[in-house]
Amino acid sequence: MSPFLVVARNTVREALRERLLYNLLVFAVILIASSITISQLTLGDQRRIIANVSTSSTQVFGTLIAIFLSVSLISRELDRRTCYPALARPLARGTFLAGKAAGLLAVVTLNGLVMAIASVATMLAFDPSAAAGQFAAAFLLMIMQFAICIGFAALFTTFTTPTLATVFALSFVVAGHVFSDVRTFWLSHRRTQLKPLVGVLDYLLPNMGLLDLKEAVTYGDPISWGSVALRAGYGLAYAAVLVTIGAVIFARRDVR
Repeated sequence: MSPFLVVARNTVREALRERLLYNLLVFAVILIASSITISQLTLGDQRRIIANVSTSSTQVFGTLIAIFLSVSLISRELDRRTCYPALARPLARGTFLAGKAAGLLAVVTLNGLVMAIASVATMLAFDPSAAAGQFAAAFLLMIMQFAICIGFAALFTTFTTPTLATVFALSFVVAGHVFSDVRTFWLSHRRTQLKPLVGVLDYLLPNMGLLDLKEAVTYGDPISWGSVALRAGYGLAYAAVLVTIGAVIFARRDVR
C-alpha cells in the first residue's frame, strides 16, 4: 500500500475515535429529524421549511466537524511529534499532509452521508413525492464545501497555533459565503473602484455560494448535473490548491 493511502487510512481510524465528531453528528441528526416539528410551529410552506432546516443543519455542522476535526488531528500530530517517525522514513511531507486531508475528507463525507440520509428520510416522511435528486446534488456540493474547510485547516495548521488555525479557517469560510452574496451587488455598483477589489477577492476567497444549492432545494428549482459537476470540480481544485500551499509551507518548517 502506498504511503499516501497508509496515512489516509490511519487518519480515518484516528478521526473515528474522536468524541467531538459523534457529538456534533448526533446533534445535527436530531435537529434534522426535528425539522418536521419545527415546521409545525411556523407559518409558511412546511416542505420548504423542512428542506431549509435539513440542508442548513448539514451545512453548519458539517463545516464545524470539518474544521475542528482537521485542526485537532493535524496539530496533535505536530505538537506530540507522533508524525516524526513517519517523516523520518522516505515519506514526503506533502504526501503526509495530503494523506491527512484525504482521510479527513473521507470521514467528513461519511458524516455528510449520514446527515444526507437523515434529511432525505425526514423529507420523504413528510412528502413522499419530494425529489431526492435535488438533495443528492446539494449534499454533493456540500462535501466540496467541507473539502475547502479541510484545506484551510490543513494550510493554517502548518504554521500557526490550533486556536488561530481554527479562527482563520472559520473566518475565510464565512467570508467566502458573505462575499458570494455581495459580489453581484458590488459588480453592479456605480463605483468602479470596487470592481478591482472584487477581482482580487475572486481569487483569494472561495466562492461558497457557487457550492450552495440550499435555495434550489428549498424552492424546488431545477438542477443541472452538468453544472453540479463543474461546481464540484471548482471545489476540489480550490481545496487541492490550499493543501498544496500547506505542503510547501510544511516542507520548509523545521520539525526536528
